[in-house]
Amino acid sequence: MKTEVLNRKMIFVVGNSRSGTTMLGRMLGRNTLVHKFPELHLFGPCIPHGEESRALSKDESIRVFTWLLDVSERKLHATREPGKYVSQATQLSEQFFKTGASAWDLYYHFVLWEAGRNNKAIPCEDLPGNVFKMEQILDKFPEARIVHVVRDPRDVLLSQKNRHRRRKLGGGYVKRKEMLRFWANYHPLLISRLWKNAVTAGLRVQDPRIMTVHFEELLRDPLTEIKKICQHAGIPFEEDMLNVPQVGSSMRKDDPGRLGIDPARSGSWSKGGLDDAEIEICETMNRDLMLRLGYTLSGKKGGLMDKARLAVLLPLKGSLALTLNWGRTKGRWNYLLKRFLKN
Repeated sequence: MKTEVLNRKMIFVVGNSRSGTTMLGRMLGRNTLVHKFPELHLFGPCIPHGEESRALSKDESIRVFTWLLDVSERKLHATREPGKYVSQATQLSEQFFKTGASAWDLYYHFVLWEAGRNNKAIPCEDLPGNVFKMEQILDKFPEARIVHVVRDPRDVLLSQKNRHRRRKLGGGYVKRKEMLRFWANYHPLLISRLWKNAVTAGLRVQDPRIMTVHFEELLRDPLTEIKKICQHAGIPFEEDMLNVPQVGSSMRKDDPGRLGIDPARSGSWSKGGLDDAEIEICETMNRDLMLRLGYTLSGKKGGLMDKARLAVLLPLKGSLALTLNWGRTKGRWNYLLKRFLKN
């Protein structure tokens, strides 16, 4: 059932995971007009992938609003406490729900309502996975602007490889089970494939409402790049947007008191942390796309022992990752198809 097209300015920051979407979201969130949401992850944990436009029942609408309230306040990795939000979710459902409404409709009303509660006019969500839903977003929200962030896949590999260290680096919100899941999720072949599919999906949709930004350029010349992004999003540039806290890295300890953009985050892979076999896998799998985006290939070749180790780890880590992620995502086949199989 086709739902109404909703016209209100919104900003979506998308891209492959660990590509700098969170940092850019923080920058946009410092604008006086913009309310930056945490990653709400409505689709997957709450509504199955592939059912974004399905008409919902009244009870389902309450469940959607409960999820959005919970994650918006407590973020994704916290223990869910839906009971705290059911009453308010019921009120929101009474206000906004109507027959034929989809999860996108409820999402739209929620983010506008929450932004308004924070005296902001423009909602912004920096959710990497929305790179696979850009056509839906632009069809549903014609006034939306999308910023697609691209990062060197070797830096993405290094960040993903060290992501399980986030708890020790200042991410106290990351549970020990999550650290294990992050560790299991990393394998250079899988992460390289995910990067390829995510970037390909982001570049495939040609629309003036989408702007592609290289993370390296944002680090090198943040003033020029953020001004371009503001122009694209239709918001005024404000100096305070450059004063983001230096947190969230997989490579160094959080330093929330230190504000600004750290250009040293660019090209970290070349300073160590990946072995030659990991680099070779990444460059072999993504050669054409990397060259198209202007990334120089190192031509490194891994040793037989490292390649054998990675070959043994693939089924072991893959099985563990599947087990640890199984209960987190609904519509799993649709999810896996777009992220790992379809290109």
